[in-house]
Amino acid sequence: MTGAGRGLGLGIARAFAGQGAHVVLADLDAEAGEGAAQALGEAATFVRADVGDAGQVEEMVRHAVRTFGRLDVLVANAGIGARRLGDGPAHACTPEAWDHVMHVNLRGTFLSCKFALPHLVESRGAVVTLSSVLGVVGTQGLFDTHAYATSKAGIIGLTRAIAAHYARDGVRANSVAPGLIDTRMAARSKADPELLAELTRWQPLGALGEVRDVADACVFLASDESKFITGAVLPVDGGWTVQ
Repeated sequence: MTGAGRGLGLGIARAFAGQGAHVVLADLDAEAGEGAAQALGEAATFVRADVGDAGQVEEMVRHAVRTFGRLDVLVANAGIGARRLGDGPAHACTPEAWDHVMHVNLRGTFLSCKFALPHLVESRGAVVTLSSVLGVVGTQGLFDTHAYATSKAGIIGLTRAIAAHYARDGVRANSVAPGLIDTRMAARSKADPELLAELTRWQPLGALGEVRDVADACVFLASDESKFITGAVLPVDGGWTVQ
């Protein structure tokens, strides 16, 4: 589980642990990751990893296999936004923002899959990636961060390619595409009453989803309850993408 120190990643890890899974929490923030592992107790262990660094990701996977003897599921959750670095509409997006987002979101997901897949082939396991509603549909002035949106669309493309190629090995790969969820990334929206009100038009089931909504979707896609599902993109978006 990458990006598991807080927020969505921690919520997903907690949901897996609640189903009896042993969970390896990976995060760049060692303090947050170690605290999360302590909160989950014996079900969890922490490893510090920069998902954009191939050597660290390879060691992350080795740590999981050394600790628990096998790897059954990869949840590639680590991701960032880069509005502060200048992410925005394509004409305004800075090269620095573009490169940083791609390094973490897309390269990080690729490296996590690259090193996990040999072990998942052995266990006939599952990959669950975290995309975004912004990787599925565009917005008109609401969240026009085109580096972020492109990285999340790329994750969907990678996930579907993995699903097609590794199905013959019994490995499934699916992606969850959340809308706006009540995490730190929603802080800007929560602080703006007008924006929060507008979000109810985009997400008619509610301006903000809950972490548990996404976590339950990830558990489902990793479990035998979805054993005949691969290459799917599951929106958890309050109805955003059906409009």
